[in-house]
Amino acid sequence: MTCPLQTEETDLLLDYSAGRLDAPRAAALADHMAGCSRCSRFATEQAAVWKALDEWEPAPVSLDFNRRLWQRIDAAAAVPWYRNFSQVWKPAIPLTAAILVIAAGFLLDHPRGSQTRVPGVTAQEANQVEQTLDDIQLLDQLDIVGSKTM
Repeated sequence: MTCPLQTEETDLLLDYSAGRLDAPRAAALADHMAGCSRCSRFATEQAAVWKALDEWEPAPVSLDFNRRLWQRIDAAAAVPWYRNFSQVWKPAIPLTAAILVIAAGFLLDHPRGSQTRVPGVTAQEANQVEQTLDDIQLLDQLDIVGSKTM
């Protein structure tokens, strides 16, 4: 028999501990556990759990349990709607705060109406460069026309 813990068949060991296995499978598993300390330890621990569950006694229910339960239900139904509404929106407050922080960061990083500027270059210098490039382009066109006529 292959080890149930190695093949992740712990249900087999749980069924053995609960006494739900048929006789041949229970005998085969008992033979395996005689040589496998891990499975033996698992079965021993499960037996302790079953024993603890068998010995557990729930606390007795008080005689006025039903009356107190219905009083709490009636009290919860009498709460105004706006108090319940505030309880629903409490989880949304951190999400809203996070969205506002992200939006503020974006707006501070990208101010409205800002133009892309190169540090150290004035608008007048940029206009001069643009005019110079236009002049060079005009001279190139004249040069091309002059070489075709010759």
